Amino acid sequence: MHKSFIALSVAAVLLTGCGSDNNPPEVVNTPPQSVDVTFDASQSMVLSAKLDGTDAEGGMSFSFVDPSEAKLGKLRLQDASTGAFTYQSDAAEGTEVVHFKVSDGEYESVSTLTINIAQGDTLYPYQWHLKNTGQNAFAAKRGVAGEDLNVEAAIASGVKGQGVVVAVVDDGLEIAHPDLAANVVPGGSYNLITGTVDPTPFSDESAHGTAVGGIIAAAGWNGIGGRGVAPEAKLIGFNYLDVDPTGEVKNTQTFENFAKSHGATAYSDSARVFNQSYGYNLPFPHGFDEDENDVYADIAQHSADGKGSVFVKSAGNGFEYFRWSNLYWLPGDFLTVADGEKANFGLPFHHANMSTDNANVYNLVVSAVNAKGELSSYSSVGANVFVTAPGGEYGVDDPAIVTTDRAGCEKGWSVAEDRPDTPFAGGQHPLNLSCDYTSTMNGTSSAAPNTSGAVAMIMSANPNLSWRDVRYILASTAQQVQPEIAPIVVPVGTGDDAVEFEAVPGWTENAAGFHFHDFFGFGRVDVSAAVAAAKSYTQKLGTYEVTDWQTHDAVDAAIPDENLVGASDGIAVEDDLVIEAVQVELTADHLRLPDLAVELISPAGTRSVLMTPYNGMVYQGIMDANDPKDFVPGFENTPMMSNAFYGESTQGTWTLKVTDVNGGEFKFQIYKVGEFPIPNEALGVLKGWSIRFHGHKVAAAS
Repeated sequence: MHKSFIALSVAAVLLTGCGSDNNPPEVVNTPPQSVDVTFDASQSMVLSAKLDGTDAEGGMSFSFVDPSEAKLGKLRLQDASTGAFTYQSDAAEGTEVVHFKVSDGEYESVSTLTINIAQGDTLYPYQWHLKNTGQNAFAAKRGVAGEDLNVEAAIASGVKGQGVVVAVVDDGLEIAHPDLAANVVPGGSYNLITGTVDPTPFSDESAHGTAVGGIIAAAGWNGIGGRGVAPEAKLIGFNYLDVDPTGEVKNTQTFENFAKSHGATAYSDSARVFNQSYGYNLPFPHGFDEDENDVYADIAQHSADGKGSVFVKSAGNGFEYFRWSNLYWLPGDFLTVADGEKANFGLPFHHANMSTDNANVYNLVVSAVNAKGELSSYSSVGANVFVTAPGGEYGVDDPAIVTTDRAGCEKGWSVAEDRPDTPFAGGQHPLNLSCDYTSTMNGTSSAAPNTSGAVAMIMSANPNLSWRDVRYILASTAQQVQPEIAPIVVPVGTGDDAVEFEAVPGWTENAAGFHFHDFFGFGRVDVSAAVAAAKSYTQKLGTYEVTDWQTHDAVDAAIPDENLVGASDGIAVEDDLVIEAVQVELTADHLRLPDLAVELISPAGTRSVLMTPYNGMVYQGIMDANDPKDFVPGFENTPMMSNAFYGESTQGTWTLKVTDVNGGEFKFQIYKVGEFPIPNEALGVLKGWSIRFHGHKVAAAS
């Protein structure tokens, strides 16, 4: 029995083997099945989803039949094996229909992907400052693609300014504007004239603060208008620049109102960002407002449970000329310079350090760039600029900023008219029939709120950041503008004996590795890079310190006329701090201040020009030299600031140098008043100077 069983088993095996050679089993390949899918997308937000399909045997792959069927946005297949894809569009509304297929190599099945774009902002595609595609923003000329704040990735990641309150300190804020109301804190604003909670300006022509508010935080994805840099940040408004039509309140710009609107009272202490799109120009040196400085210092350092607040400040709009005492002050050659040449040797007539509120460390000073990625024609600049941001040009020839205007066609800048400056104004453009928006907002008044919105985004990404952390992130992530920009030099002397003085250096890398330029500070704000840095932030800045002033008050060094030798003096500093800002106070007698350039050189050799020559400190040309109250002898404890030394050490000898670059004639103009020469001063004297530092101690090695 046992043998028979074995024999039968062997025979069975042999029979089976013979049968498999002649009759292989049939392999069944079931065709894959695809399924139509539909998804909803929001403007500029990344839709991440999967195509749908199955295959009994597995091993299938997804692909788009014709990716160009996506007309409104960017469609990308992320994983062919799973059908994972992403889609992003700038369109406010619309529907994409794209065919996709599932294939197993032998069979395929085709289905339809439908994407409904249901939420957006109709004017977002025109907001080049948020995403520059080379659009013209209703102006005659276009910008250059990529020259923008780079907000897209930050927004797509879900950071939109949530949880951050920004104070708009301006001529007011139309809190009922349909594109602002959703982000206005109910009852959080304050009218400094009436004492009510509505800071809407009295004058129907006043729209500045409303435009500023829209740049910061116009509501996003609501089907109307544009969008703010931080479209879910909250706004409160103060009419600090407003005028009482009754005359009962003579001046809103009192220290009491400054304190009310800048965080020193319960009216405004909920804000962590204060936007100040205002400033002043004076044609003579002046000192700090110490009362205001005390408020800035206290709120910047100690508000928000010790994290502090950020004051964003426009640098000014006086590069070409400025206004003071209801008159326009201009360089002498401004109206006569030939086409293609630059007036004033290409130097700023209003240097940002001429306004001492810009020399206050607690103001983060911002210059402006245009849609081509160049310095805006009007932007004040200087060593005290921290970053730059889009401000645009005037919106007629070259793009300005598209933002909120006063609602309705009877108020604000965009009003009903038959022949408007741009096709967007006048109440006839289909995207602006109610005149609720403007396409001509510009100035460092626009660059500042672009930066305030960026700061709100940074704080929203990481609410634990201090005011100094925010500054560090901005300095570390800003992008160089015009990286190959040439230095600006001016001639010293005439003929064959002339030499050159470098009044505005090119981009400089300091000893700490930070790149700096007097036009742009550390560069243009990069919102997405800054938000990413905020999310992963580990930098330890240490305890904030402000040193005492170190003073040399009896230097009395002659400033040679029209000579690069200049007058120099050094101060040895023993403290070893990591620099966050440097301030100087200068005293020098000279009866033609625009001849003078003021430089500061660090122990590491970094050179910063604190005051360029050929500036607008020209009051000496019209002063009454016999009136002691009107006489301007020169600089007298005049404050100036530089950010160029950020991250360097304080330790070592700091050198101040004052150079007279002009021994010839000098004149300036007051528009429609006359031309005024200022006689040469050959007997200038550097009398004394002081220096102090803001920073922190070097972290001890662990």
